Amino acid sequence: MMWFVCSRSLLYQLVWLPLIVVMPVVLEGAEPLLGPKAKILLEEIREETEQLLLHSPGAKREFITSVSLMNHVQRIVSPLRYSVLAVAGENMPTTVEQCLESRAGICGNQVECFLLLAKQLDLRSRSVEFYMHGEQPSGNSSHIGVEVYFSGGWKFFDVTWGTYFQNRDGICSIAEIRENGAQAKNWAVTNQTDHWYLHWLRAGLDPLIYVDHRNLDLLRGRLGTVRLFPVGAVYRPIHQPGYVGLNTLEPDYGDVRIILDSIPTEKTSLKMTVSGKAGAGHLLIIQGSDRLRIPITSLNSGTHRFKLPFKLKAGEVRIMMEEENPRQISYVVYTAIEFE
Repeated sequence: MMWFVCSRSLLYQLVWLPLIVVMPVVLEGAEPLLGPKAKILLEEIREETEQLLLHSPGAKREFITSVSLMNHVQRIVSPLRYSVLAVAGENMPTTVEQCLESRAGICGNQVECFLLLAKQLDLRSRSVEFYMHGEQPSGNSSHIGVEVYFSGGWKFFDVTWGTYFQNRDGICSIAEIRENGAQAKNWAVTNQTDHWYLHWLRAGLDPLIYVDHRNLDLLRGRLGTVRLFPVGAVYRPIHQPGYVGLNTLEPDYGDVRIILDSIPTEKTSLKMTVSGKAGAGHLLIIQGSDRLRIPITSLNSGTHRFKLPFKLKAGEVRIMMEEENPRQISYVVYTAIEFE
């Protein structure tokens, strides 16, 4: 899971690298191997957790382990170091072991490290992805954290900022955080001495912008809907996932769906530029009760035109995957969608 830092002079806004080109091909059974740095870090976290539990007998093991893992990854896999390497034109880390070796990475790298090590530590965890819409699609930005399941529910951790959220009822899920908006920022327990955190504050940026951002799409375990707005007449994923469907069989993960907003009216065909696919199933193009069902086995790389069995009306169009039963890998990677 890879992200890139690029914005106002390469330092601030978090922007999507081709996650969708890389991640879908990593299917079940292709879990990355642990390198020597990762193995050493695992032992440190296990030893640290046992030591802390001796003196905190009432604390949940999953909470102690999650915080220890988050703090280690935040300390070692540094966005500031990543920025230094990027400006110097160095090779950038692309795997967990490379991130630990180079001590560099941004939010996607950090989450990839957390999730891989969490599995070895018997933590049930999943990614939480935030896609913030700008006034124009070019102003979109993104961020990613994790949720860990314990004490009967999901608990959110932002590895980049060394943050979790705690109210009087306990550690919060991202759903609870979003429901309470700006108030939830008062619940944040954050490592405020982190240099990257201080750098964002000095730049006038809000590290926890996703808490109360009003125009945001949220994927929990990749499950959710991403909205696309047209640039000209073309819909493209800009700092957003570039696929629709299911690209993992992890039990706590789901499929990405799309909403095309501000659509033209009276059009009767759709053009989609496809760059990849996997699995079986059907791509569904839906407006209201009208739909077009397309077998994805027919979608080779290239541009495809589909005659719609209905005329478009004002509003939105939904695109989703109808997977074969039982649930299996089924997704389409795309770069552009247009109505004609």
